[in-house]
Amino acid sequence: MVLVFILLTIFIILLTLVFAILLSTLHIEIQNLALTNRKEEKLNKNYAVVLSLYLGNKLKWMSFHLNSKKLRKAYSKMQLEKIDLKKIEKNFKWENLKAIKILQPKISKLKLNMQLGLEDPMLTAFLVTIFSSFLSILLPHVAINMKKEHYNYTIEPIYQNKNIYKIQFNCIIQVKMVHIINVIYIFLKKGRSDLNERTTSNRRSYGYSYE
Repeated sequence: MVLVFILLTIFIILLTLVFAILLSTLHIEIQNLALTNRKEEKLNKNYAVVLSLYLGNKLKWMSFHLNSKKLRKAYSKMQLEKIDLKKIEKNFKWENLKAIKILQPKISKLKLNMQLGLEDPMLTAFLVTIFSSFLSILLPHVAINMKKEHYNYTIEPIYQNKNIYKIQFNCIIQVKMVHIINVIYIFLKKGRSDLNERTTSNRRSYGYSYE
């Protein structure tokens, strides 16, 4: 009887946890991120990424704080230089981008200060215009509300006849967990389908071969 009660309690806790995750919204907060290729620039190295789960988008019940030290440590362990980019490019399909639309990400905060310069002044002016136009078109579709205090961005050109960039970035992106789980399910299902197709193709190629 005691064992049944313990198992029932565990089942209820797990079921509650599953429902809590499904009804939650993931907040991805990027704090004080600064990037530049100027060696003389001293940037803020105390950036952080905070992952939080909110019930009803109001009640925070889980949070993970990754400071700059933890992120650099994780980056060193990932061994990005060993990633086969050619293999990724070969397996990439534009159909995969359709599944990403299901995520329906929203931005509740954006503070961006970008300075960009290229060797060609005309190309610099062109890229700055493109980035500014892209943000002005994108924001109305992904912003939760368009209050000026929540969304502030400036993109400025640097005309020094060399490749320069400096970016200071703060952002909060919100994605519903049910959408994330749905996309993961789509990719897993598609992966199994591609594996079955390759297996079937191999069987056919050897099925009619004789020595």
